[in-house]
Amino acid sequence: MKKVLLSLLIGSSCAAQVFETVPLLQNGTNDKRVVIAVLGDGFTTAQQNNFVTSAQATVNYLFTKSPYTEYKNYFNAYAIKVISAETGVKHPGTATDVAEPVIPVSNPNNYLGSTFDVGVHRCIYSNTTNKVGQVLAANVPDYDITYVLGNSTEYGGCGGTYAFASLNNSSNEIVVHELGHSFGKLADEYWFAGSLESPNKTQTSNPATIKWKNWIGLNAVGVYPHAESPTWFRPHQSCEMRYLNQQFCSVCKEAIIEKIHSLVSPVDSYTPANSSSVDGTSDITFTVNEILPVPNTLVNSWKLNGTAINTTNSTLTLTPSQLNNGNNTLIFSVTDNNPLLKVNNHSTLHFTNITWTISKSTLGVAEVKAEERRYSIYPNPTDGEFRIKGKKDFAKDVKVEVYDSSGRKIPVKFERKDSTAISVDIKTAPSGVYMLNMIENKDLILSQKIIKE
Repeated sequence: MKKVLLSLLIGSSCAAQVFETVPLLQNGTNDKRVVIAVLGDGFTTAQQNNFVTSAQATVNYLFTKSPYTEYKNYFNAYAIKVISAETGVKHPGTATDVAEPVIPVSNPNNYLGSTFDVGVHRCIYSNTTNKVGQVLAANVPDYDITYVLGNSTEYGGCGGTYAFASLNNSSNEIVVHELGHSFGKLADEYWFAGSLESPNKTQTSNPATIKWKNWIGLNAVGVYPHAESPTWFRPHQSCEMRYLNQQFCSVCKEAIIEKIHSLVSPVDSYTPANSSSVDGTSDITFTVNEILPVPNTLVNSWKLNGTAINTTNSTLTLTPSQLNNGNNTLIFSVTDNNPLLKVNNHSTLHFTNITWTISKSTLGVAEVKAEERRYSIYPNPTDGEFRIKGKKDFAKDVKVEVYDSSGRKIPVKFERKDSTAISVDIKTAPSGVYMLNMIENKDLILSQKIIKE
């Protein structure tokens, strides 16, 4: 999938015990889904059923919140039954923001070291978070989101590298809020936490240039100063990142969806698979099985040998007469056109291509090679210089071609920035809409519109 644990954690996973793992949500294979791992701390062997019940409740609740609701099909979730020797979350009684001890001072022998009073009383975290990493590496190494449920009914939770929450009556909401930090990389909106720029916090106050400018005036999105530091601004007055029991504002929803898009493709599988042999004298059907948001907001397109085919279906049948003798290139492209997204020209920021190379012989036999690739093109619209970013390395033999609306090839400069990025320069071209083609090892792998401002 999408991410790899640090070699330090993998190398140290031998120090972590393998625990029983319980599926909480299953929508497909882990390599095609965003994987949630829920860990318990302060639960003894006899309390594991209680932990699994609580973990299932928090996962169920998470998917009542937009945009997780719309993208539930994109997730798997697991509970890791971490066994502690003793019950509870540590409470040293050292917080200075309350009159301690708010609850009895305690030091239970819990496995992950979760404790209250990390800065403030209600902040639960661990001074030994490497143990969390070790447990993940040994049990759900392909996780993308994780949070720890501490076995205490005292109100508490915190975000960071990992999210922590107690079993307080507000725990479902605490999990949603803290995952806003650890998964969506969102800032608190109820106070100025001192962190730097984030999707929902900025020092730019100009509505015309602020990072959420496309949302200004919609769904109560504006430019609101933090009272503690009025040179910093938030987008909303009652977002989930400010108050519990709210919804994420439009800006925060967009950030979470973009995170999902960065991790997984909307393509689950496709046929024909790679290196298939088919009868070139008969119709050939190409099918892409997609992971659909609810409601479905995916937009599909097909091109055969660079020419658009007038269908948006996820299945296409080609007749023998549509194929040339020799190599043919069929490209299926999908992007997400969700109205919850107002990112400029989002269709080129996160899109997935399936490319079939169909080698038709005069004997009527067609060999099909297939490959899934994910790309982004940014900025688009462009002032003349943009990058093509791949999720995998480009081959050494790569060419970039750009055509104007009349089909005329225009001069273009391009250079490889690294193994996955190509920089393209069309500054000398007039403003307009262009077609960008990328050819790798003599095969067309990318065909997208570019807007030159």
